Amino acid sequence: MNADEPVVPVTIPDAPSHLEPDETAVFTDNAAKLARMRVMTEYDIDALSIYAVNFVRWRDSVIKVREMGMIVKSPKGYPIQNPFLAIANKAQRTCMDILTEFGMTPSSRTRVQSQ
Repeated sequence: MNADEPVVPVTIPDAPSHLEPDETAVFTDNAAKLARMRVMTEYDIDALSIYAVNFVRWRDSVIKVREMGMIVKSPKGYPIQNPFLAIANKAQRTCMDILTEFGMTPSSRTRVQSQ
C-alpha cells in the first residue's frame, strides 16, 4: 500500500446500478479477485466499473471482427479496416491500463501491496 493512501477496509462492493448485466458480471468477478488480493476498496468502484464496461466493449468488438473479418467493404465498395478493430484496440488499451493499476498483470503484481 502507498504510504499516502488512506487505510480502508478491503471489501467486495456491489456493482453500480448503471452497469449492464454483462458488465456487472465482469465487475463482480474482478471485485472478488481484487478482494482476495486485498486491494479492493470502495475507492476502486469507479475504476473497476470503467474496466468492466471496456472489457465487454473489447469482447464484443473482437467477436464482431471475427464474424466480419479485419477488412470490410466501405459503402463505396473499397476495402477498409473493420471499424470494430479500432474499437477493440482502444478498449483493450484502457483495460490493460486499469489492470496494471490494480496489479493484475504479471509485472505490475509485484509493485502492488495489499493492506
